[in-house]
Amino acid sequence: MRTEPGARTLPLVFLLAVLPAAGMTLWSLGPELRDLSRENAAGFDAGRLVLLYSDLPRLATSLLAGAALGLAGTILQQVLRNPLASPTTLGLSAGAKLSLSLATLYAPGLFVLGSDMVALAGSLAAGLVVLALGARRDFSPVTMVLAGLVVSLYCGALSALLILLNDRYLESLFIWGGGSLQQQDWSVPLSMLPRLLLLGGIVMVMARPLELLSLPDEQARALGLRTAAIRWGGAAVALCLTAVVTSLVGVIGFIGLVAPTIARLCGARRFRQRLLWAPCLVRGCCGSRTRQCRSQPEVWPISCPPAR
Repeated sequence: MRTEPGARTLPLVFLLAVLPAAGMTLWSLGPELRDLSRENAAGFDAGRLVLLYSDLPRLATSLLAGAALGLAGTILQQVLRNPLASPTTLGLSAGAKLSLSLATLYAPGLFVLGSDMVALAGSLAAGLVVLALGARRDFSPVTMVLAGLVVSLYCGALSALLILLNDRYLESLFIWGGGSLQQQDWSVPLSMLPRLLLLGGIVMVMARPLELLSLPDEQARALGLRTAAIRWGGAAVALCLTAVVTSLVGVIGFIGLVAPTIARLCGARRFRQRLLWAPCLVRGCCGSRTRQCRSQPEVWPISCPPAR
């Protein structure tokens, strides 16, 4: 069987792009990692605590969040047949942030259900508005992106207004809304991991039906595929991935847009290839960003919005 050109190009790109970023990260953390196996005679070691409860959790969080957003962007671009679709351009992240702001101010009891459920409701509302606006133009790519940008701007403006009027309660939410990878323990990556594994398993089950969406609708229906159900199911999984990441680490923009595009430019022509390589390629960028954040600590490490 003849091998596709992308199948030979992508491993080379992985070696040239991801492995150097991983090497720089390990080089930056190398001295502390070597000291983990040594017993500290002085008793208290601040550097060891920073490594175990800040640096390594931040690294794990960045890898998980980057992989989830890359996966969500790949699915959205496939189900909408729009190379510009992503959680950011469709307003999903902005809707999640607005819902968290409203819940923090007016309904803090909703956080008993979990911040990810609150973010999911906001993302769902924003996504439905974008789809309603795009339906008037038969979901054309330009219309969907413009509708997403309008919804994102409105949600962002309302969130900023709430923060200005209630700065005492939403100051930490403002910092968190910019996308914070700062961590104080392992609670965020351990909370994110099982949810992403569950959603990733669902994506693997849906991979073949989603790949058939590349065909015209008539041919896909002739093969027995329920195109509408698969599109809505794929969009729902991408929405859940976005809500989980946004509720735990804040709004991280344009990773879901860039990762599938880079994978496509590197030779991933088929959907399954992009589904595999987009999260892998974006992990290198996130790991490099984690290494930079290590030398620029934030004043308030926020991982989730506090209730009022």
